[in-house]
Amino acid sequence: MMISMKAEVDQVKCGTIGVCVQICPEVFRFHPGNKKAYARMSEIPPELRQRCAEAAEKCPNDAITITCVY
Repeated sequence: MMISMKAEVDQVKCGTIGVCVQICPEVFRFHPGNKKAYARMSEIPPELRQRCAEAAEKCPNDAITITCVY
């Protein structure tokens, strides 16, 4: 069974702290000009899933939502 993992950053909750960008820069980047983070890929590759989940867990504003689809 294939599992798809997606990450989404709530732009209202994002406090521009950048923990996610530090932990998993392959997935999370800052929007130019406002320093709000966003997930730059629609589906997270298996090799980045653990770090992506860690970034969501450590986000001080709970701005990152991880969704897994089976």
